[in-house]
Amino acid sequence: SLVLFDAGDGQALYAAGDFSTAGAVAANDIAKWVGTRWSSLGATFVAPCCSVPFLTSLAVYHDGRGPALYVGGDFTSVSGVGANNIARWDGTSWSALASGTNGRVNALVVHDDGGGPALYAGGGFTAAGGVGADQIAKWDGSTWSALGSGMSNNVLALASYDDGSGPALVAAGLFTTAGGVGANLIAKWNGSSWSALASGLSGGFNARVSALAVLDDGGGEELFAGGDFTMSGGTTGMNRIARWDGSSWSSLGTGMNAPVLALTVHADGNGPALVAGGPFTTAGGVSANRIAKWNGSS
Repeated sequence: SLVLFDAGDGQALYAAGDFSTAGAVAANDIAKWVGTRWSSLGATFVAPCCSVPFLTSLAVYHDGRGPALYVGGDFTSVSGVGANNIARWDGTSWSALASGTNGRVNALVVHDDGGGPALYAGGGFTAAGGVGADQIAKWDGSTWSALGSGMSNNVLALASYDDGSGPALVAAGLFTTAGGVGANLIAKWNGSSWSALASGLSGGFNARVSALAVLDDGGGEELFAGGDFTMSGGTTGMNRIARWDGSSWSSLGTGMNAPVLALTVHADGNGPALVAGGPFTTAGGVSANRIAKWNGSS
C-alpha cells in the first residue's frame, strides 16, 4: 500500500508491505520516501504466533486530533504498543484503536456517510473493539461500530463512490452476501443498509474482487473493479476488470489474461486515466507486462 501523508515535516510518500529494507535503510514493513531518499519510521511490528507480520493498507484520517496515518495488516503490536491488526501513527508515536480487530485488516478508506468522515476497515475479522462486526467496521475516532450484519467472507477492497444518488461506501472481496442480501463479490452501503450492484461479479477459479478505483473522465464518476472474475450475471467477457456506471456493469475491452491486484487513477498530461497492476501479460490483447493504462476506450 502507498499513501501521501504530512506528519508535520512536509508531505511524503509512505509505503507499507512485507519488507525489511527500503533503499539501504533498515525499515520493518513501513518506510517514508521524501523525494530523494528513504527513511525508517523505526517501527517494529509483531505478528500473531507462528506467522510473520505484514502490512496491507494505509489511509490518512483526521479524527479530531489532527490528521494521522492509519496502518492495517496482520500484527498484534507495533513498537511495544499492543495494537491488533490496525494502528495509528501521528508522526511521533504509535497508538491502538481500542482493542483493534480479531483478524487481519485488508483495506482502509475514509468515507462520509452523512455523519461526518470516518475510517472504515475491511478484512477477515468478526469483531472490532469487542463489537461483533463481520469483515467490515467503522471507526469514528473513538469507538468501533458494525455495518449491519456485515459480509459472508473477506473484504479485500474499499472505495467511496457517488453514483448520482449520493456518496456510498463500496466493499469488495470474496463474499456472496452483504447484510444478508445476495451480493456477488461487491456491495454498497448507504449508511443504513447494504445493497447489491446488479448481479455483481463472478466466474473464474476462486473468484474475487481485489481492487477498486473511482475515475471521472469528464462524464461523471464511474467505479472500476479489478480482480479474478469473468462475468456479471449472464454477461461474459469481463475478464478481471469491469466498469460500473451506477446502473450496470460493462467490460474494458477484452480485459486481462491474469488477475488484477491493484488499481489507481493517474493524470499523465492527457487527462486522468485508470492504471491497473497485477501478474497479467496482456491487456485488451496488447502486450502489457504487469501494468497497463486504460484511456477510456483501449
